Amino acid sequence: MRLATMLACGFLLASGSLLAGQETSSPPQYSRRELAGCMWKRMSANRTLSYNDASKACKEQLRGSKTDAALKDAHMPKPVS
Repeated sequence: MRLATMLACGFLLASGSLLAGQETSSPPQYSRRELAGCMWKRMSANRTLSYNDASKACKEQLRGSKTDAALKDAHMPKPVS
């Protein structure tokens, strides 16, 4: 009985965001290697930058660069052969 109660509570907690109408988060559009490389460069250039600040800045940069590249590809005319 105790196990069933714990499982039910766990299920409700896990699905709470779905029941509240929030969408599930999509996986990031960048690899861990890209993120690590960006963070390494930022933290090497600025020794006072924290890990969390570097992570946040790199995630924003990588999201932006992927979005910019997708927009650029969408607006680039196809070469005529």
